[in-house]
Amino acid sequence: MAKAYELPAAKPMAVAEPRVAYGAGKQRLNLTVRGDLLQRAKDMGLNLSQVMEQGLIQQLRQTEATRWQQENAAAIAAYNARVERDGPLCADLVNL
Repeated sequence: MAKAYELPAAKPMAVAEPRVAYGAGKQRLNLTVRGDLLQRAKDMGLNLSQVMEQGLIQQLRQTEATRWQQENAAAIAAYNARVERDGPLCADLVNL
């Protein structure tokens, strides 16, 4: 009897950052930071470039998500109104 195929365990989905074009390097940047924060970061051995880059990625994601929601607010409202009026498209298929 042949061995049954087993599906691999599900992994949580993660949103990956868009790939950076090959050869796209980092750029130098001068920043002004409060002295007490800089000293605490140094004391903890933090890599300020990584901290800034991760913070910038997080802020960009949040800003892009907010902008998308604002740009699509009318479509979202129309969809919600249709669902409120007619029910979900799969209502006849699902017994809730």
